[in-house]
Amino acid sequence: MRRALLLLVLPMALGAQSGAESLVVRSSATPCLTVRRAPEADAPTLACLVPGTVVTVDSAAPFWRHVRLADGKRGWAAKKFLEEQGGTPGDTPAPPPPSGTIPDSAWLEIHIVDVGQGDGIWITTHDDGVQGNGRFDGRNIVIDGGPDASEAKNEFAKYVEAHAHHNARIDALIVTHPHNDHYPGARGILRHFEVCDYYDPDTPNGSDFDAFLGEVRGAKCNGAPIRMHRGRANLGTPNWGSELTVEWLWGGPIEPAGMGSGNTRVNNASLVMKLTYGTQSFLFMGDAEGKERDDSPDVPRYAEKAMLADPATAAKLKATVLKVAHHGSESSSTTPFISAVDPEVLIVSSGRKAFSGTYLPDRSTLQRYCAHNPSLRIYRTDQDDEAEHRTTANDADGDHIVIRTNGKRTVVQAYENGHTVAAPASCVP
Repeated sequence: MRRALLLLVLPMALGAQSGAESLVVRSSATPCLTVRRAPEADAPTLACLVPGTVVTVDSAAPFWRHVRLADGKRGWAAKKFLEEQGGTPGDTPAPPPPSGTIPDSAWLEIHIVDVGQGDGIWITTHDDGVQGNGRFDGRNIVIDGGPDASEAKNEFAKYVEAHAHHNARIDALIVTHPHNDHYPGARGILRHFEVCDYYDPDTPNGSDFDAFLGEVRGAKCNGAPIRMHRGRANLGTPNWGSELTVEWLWGGPIEPAGMGSGNTRVNNASLVMKLTYGTQSFLFMGDAEGKERDDSPDVPRYAEKAMLADPATAAKLKATVLKVAHHGSESSSTTPFISAVDPEVLIVSSGRKAFSGTYLPDRSTLQRYCAHNPSLRIYRTDQDDEAEHRTTANDADGDHIVIRTNGKRTVVQAYENGHTVAAPASCVP
C-alpha cells in the first residue's frame, strides 16, 4: 500500500524556468541532513550532509528537493533543511515567469484521501525551486483529517507522511468545523508535522474539541507558536503563492438566526473555501448545508441560502471542481446552489457509516447534479465499498482521488483499494 500511495505524486523538474540552484544545508540539520534514494522517509540512505554543505538542486517533490552532491551522487533531501547560499556568483536562478503566467508544467495537486466516513484533504502547490520569489513555493495545505486520531488507524496522517518526512512543514491546517469525522485525524498532523497556520470557524463543540485546540496552541512552527486564525473575521487572505487565489466564502461563528440548532448549526458554521489557479477553480464546502432532509431541494436554507443571497458571494460560487458538502447528504446541494456552482467534476468523500439506516451520499443528491449536467463526472472515496461489504472498521481502503491542474486543464485520477480505476464515462448517481 505504501508504494501505491507514493505513485500519486510526481517529481517536478526545475528546468529552464529556474535552472539548477545551489543551496546550503541549514544549521538546524543536526547532526546532519540525510540524502535518500527516493523522496520517502524510509528510503535507503546515500549520504548525510553536515550543516554548511553546498548541494545543487535540479527538481522537487512535495517536502523534498532532488540534490546533486560534489562527488556526483544524486538523491533526495528534506526541503526544510536547505536554504540559499547568500549570493554565490554563478548560482543566481533565472527570473520567474511574469506575474499571472502559469507554465504548463506547474501542476497543483489536491489529494482527497479515503479516510472512511469523513473528510481529509491534502493540497500541494507547484515548487519551482526558486527561493523567496513568492510564487510556486511548494506549499502544503491540509483540510480536516478524518475521524481517527490514533497512530494505528489514522489513514490520513499515514498518507501524507508517506510522501514526507517526520516534522515536515505543513503551511496551513484548516478544520472546517468541529465534528468528529473531520478534526480528530488532524491530531496526527500536529504530532508528525510542523504546522505554521491554523484556521477554524471558532465554533465550540464540546470538551474533546477544546482539548484538540489545546494541542494546536501547543504546536510550534520554526520555534514560534502556531498562528491562530479563528472565525471568519480573523481568517485573512492566506499567502500560499501569488499564483493562487484563496477566498473564504462562508464560515462561523454563526450568529444570525436561521442556521438551525445542534449539529445542523455546527455544520452550517463550516468554512467554505475557494481556490482559483489560472482558469481552474475548486470549491471546498465542509458540511455546509442547504436544507433539512425532507425539505424541497428548490428552496435553499442555511448556509447555501446565505451565500446565494449575497450577490458578491453568489458570483464566486462557480467552480470547475466541487467537493460536495456534507458527504453528499440530502441536506445539501439545493438546485439553485447546484446551478450557481455548475461544476464539471464532483468529489464525494464518504464511507460506510449508517445514519439512522442511511448511508451517504444520498442517491437523490447525486441525481440532482446529473440532472443539471449529464456530462458531470462524479468521483467517490467509497468506491464499491457497499459491494465489498465494508463497514466503518475497514472502509478507509485506499479509494483515494487525486486531482492535478496546471491552471489550464484539470485531470482526475481515482483509485480503488490503492489501484487506479478508469474515469466515469458519464454522470452516474
